Amino acid sequence: MTDYSAHLGVIAALSAGIIWGFLGFFVRAANDIGIIPFQLTCLRYIMITAIVGVYILIKDRNMFRVDRRTAIILLIMGIIGTIVNSVTYLHSMTLISLSLASVLQYVAPFFVILISIPILNEKLTRTKAVAVVVAFAGCVLCTGVLTDAGTMNILGIALGTISGICFSVYTVGSKMISGSGYSVATVLFYTSLICCVGLAPFSDLPDTFGIMGTSMDALLIVIGMGLFVTLLPFVLFNYSLTKIEAGKASILTYAEPLAATIIGLMLYGEAVTVGSVIGMAMIFAALVVVNRKEIPSSV
Repeated sequence: MTDYSAHLGVIAALSAGIIWGFLGFFVRAANDIGIIPFQLTCLRYIMITAIVGVYILIKDRNMFRVDRRTAIILLIMGIIGTIVNSVTYLHSMTLISLSLASVLQYVAPFFVILISIPILNEKLTRTKAVAVVVAFAGCVLCTGVLTDAGTMNILGIALGTISGICFSVYTVGSKMISGSGYSVATVLFYTSLICCVGLAPFSDLPDTFGIMGTSMDALLIVIGMGLFVTLLPFVLFNYSLTKIEAGKASILTYAEPLAATIIGLMLYGEAVTVGSVIGMAMIFAALVVVNRKEIPSSV
């Protein structure tokens, strides 16, 4: 793979992380008008399924075709990587602080790196090890969880951790499928379809559609959530997995808490502490480190 191609993968993963940093803005705006996160999650995956499905119908219907092995991987990604990931993450936020839930979600890169060693034959280099540890520490400082951890509920902590593990399953699965020659559109369509079908019975969609039908703000928020902070970053992240290692792509998404901290300051006037500044610096340093040439010897 050429350096140019790898650079595109890095840019795509970083961009996905930055865009995901806007997630909190849409969740807060939706909550203010009566759309809960569970409903919002289902709606955004319905939107992805519809848009990507139409794209495949126009572009190439052969992208709907998958072999048995790929179908099994997609089913696992859809159930574990999207449904279980979403449910456990959202439930954890009702039991523990948002900052702690966010930190636990970012155990994902650790598991991606570990799973990628036996499944994808990726190497655990010193560069990756240092980058993921420094980035995670920076994430902890950015969220302020050390000074304001909130309720330390064991179930909430377990669910938050499970959520991070589940996203690592999505990442590794997507990398496996891209290595078999399937398109990003195929991955997005089937994982989103599985997710929205699984979540729809529990999301009270008639109530949500009622809110959207009477409020233009609600309609715009849902559309923005579906297109801007879901479809676009997932396209970018899945594309990055076709160009760079899964472990590296996962580490690069640590740009999300960095972006979220800056967005919180600019849009909501949230305080920036010394710890959050140090945390942002650590995340930035980790992103620089992971893009340096890998040290040949492994850990």
